[in-house]
Amino acid sequence: MPELLCVGEILVEMMAEEKGQPFSRPGRFLGPYPSGAPAIFADQAARLGVSCGLISRVGRDPFGELCLKRLREDGVDVSRVSVDEDRLTGIAFVTYDTAGGREFLYHFRHAAIGAISSEEVEESAFAGARWLHLMGCTLQASPQIARAALRGAEIAAKLGLTLSFDPNIRPELLRDGETREIFERILHQAAFVLTGAGELLHLTGCASVEKGAETLLETAQAVVVKNGSRETLVFSRGEAPFACAPFPSEEVDPTGAGDCFDGAFAAGMLRGRTLREAVRMGCAAGALAVRRRGPMEGAATGQELQALLGAAAES
Repeated sequence: MPELLCVGEILVEMMAEEKGQPFSRPGRFLGPYPSGAPAIFADQAARLGVSCGLISRVGRDPFGELCLKRLREDGVDVSRVSVDEDRLTGIAFVTYDTAGGREFLYHFRHAAIGAISSEEVEESAFAGARWLHLMGCTLQASPQIARAALRGAEIAAKLGLTLSFDPNIRPELLRDGETREIFERILHQAAFVLTGAGELLHLTGCASVEKGAETLLETAQAVVVKNGSRETLVFSRGEAPFACAPFPSEEVDPTGAGDCFDGAFAAGMLRGRTLREAVRMGCAAGALAVRRRGPMEGAATGQELQALLGAAAES
């Protein structure tokens, strides 16, 4: 049985070919690429040799087949992925502006993943598991998907699994009410919060990253503040704050880098690495992820990750 689990969406992604290409006029889009933040996370962890399972839904269509084939090939356990006979696999479209920003357009609230139920998140799937990872974009998609993720968090708490959470706030998906309440419950259950600086300030209402991390450490063991090409900051109960320098990388496509960071970090912690070592693994995975076009295409193998870590140690 998988020792690492994730509940959430499997999508395909269509990517604008040119920077500055808006959704409001015709243009070329590349794809479909296997995607979905939880799927990217699971794929990265599995590529590093951790047994990882995904609880999700796809449609019985070529997009679903494409994603499941890729995940299986990379070692992800998809036995808990339901195939919907009536709804299509979810789709995400992304455009890039000239300043490096991205805009997403999603179709998954009414796609196959949107029909997932809490009953599909069965306790038997958690047998032998040690870690559950959840993502904010999953919770923000719809209350029904959020309830399924919450069911996973409740089972994880009952069985004593470690929970990590990436808030992964998407303005395009934000919802109020029940979803916000579930978001808060999972955030404060998480042992490890893997966030961005802007997200951290938004979540806590604090004026500084340091104060925001201090607030979350009332319940979390560690808060990791991912900063892309800048230093990653780490705050924990067990040691003084520290920073992890970025690895040199030529960016082709940033989509999926944060998810690969999360997957490598969880893999490192499950393999007994220290917090500092696991964060460095995450930083290295993120640096490798941006070198290829496509959200899952840059997920690193163990050999690639070790090569980058080794080269950095020698320099």
